[in-house]
Amino acid sequence: MATAHQVPLHVVSGPTEIHAAIDQAMQERVRRLVVIGGDGTLQAVVTYLAESFTHAEMPAIVMLGGGRTNYTARDIGTHDRLIDTLERALTDPANLKRTTRTTLRIEQQGLAPAHGFFIAGAVVDFIIRECHRHRSLGTGPLRTGHLSTALTIIRLAMLGLIGKSGFVAPEMTIKAQGLGQLQTSVRLLLITSLHHRREFVDPYADSGNGTVRLSAVSSRAQRFWLRLLRLVKGRYSQGMAPQTGYLSGRTQRVDLSGLEHISLDGQEHDFDPALPVHVQSGIDFEFLHP
Repeated sequence: MATAHQVPLHVVSGPTEIHAAIDQAMQERVRRLVVIGGDGTLQAVVTYLAESFTHAEMPAIVMLGGGRTNYTARDIGTHDRLIDTLERALTDPANLKRTTRTTLRIEQQGLAPAHGFFIAGAVVDFIIRECHRHRSLGTGPLRTGHLSTALTIIRLAMLGLIGKSGFVAPEMTIKAQGLGQLQTSVRLLLITSLHHRREFVDPYADSGNGTVRLSAVSSRAQRFWLRLLRLVKGRYSQGMAPQTGYLSGRTQRVDLSGLEHISLDGQEHDFDPALPVHVQSGIDFEFLHP
């Protein structure tokens, strides 16, 4: 379809090729950039754009879910309308709607800043990494297909029931501007700038101010299993507060001490736990969608 409309198409397989394709597009001063891929592809695109170009130069993005995970595309509403959205972007872009999403900017001294839309830490990061490890051990649908993720989660859940999943809650200090702090072993750590309005799972309290949404839970949180459904739906009660092991809401900045691993939009990132990691509002990107 792109070829029929004389639109350049770049097939990329890693950051180097992504950067080269973006450089060419920016030299030609494109105003719309179509990304067909998963969350990791988009994360590489927005990080390079945010750290290499000015906000005035930024093209609008048409994000089409074409990867294993399409979390951001789901949030925008283009995860299941790939062909239709692409056709409209090529033939009638003026009638596409415009939605803004702000990146999370992740920094640690000595590392290049990264941008993305969803951070998973603690047990969720552990599960994501186990899924990656499972897929790396072989080929075939049970290793590399979509079923492989479900099999890995079921295996970990069964091991967790007998206390042998292998997950160890990291000791961390989490300070969220305007919300408070936790200093404890952390079972759950989620940070996003996405809205999740269409999702069943939206585990963020409706409190605070800012574009960064945080949910962190201590491994010693009071009545965790009884409150799990409330947490999943973001319906926090007065008893779910930092002093009882829950920290959640909107903020502009999160400072994390003791952080060693996260998954940023499904991509593994490692840090020096002796140095703080800072997460704050990054760059506004404009997304086009039906």
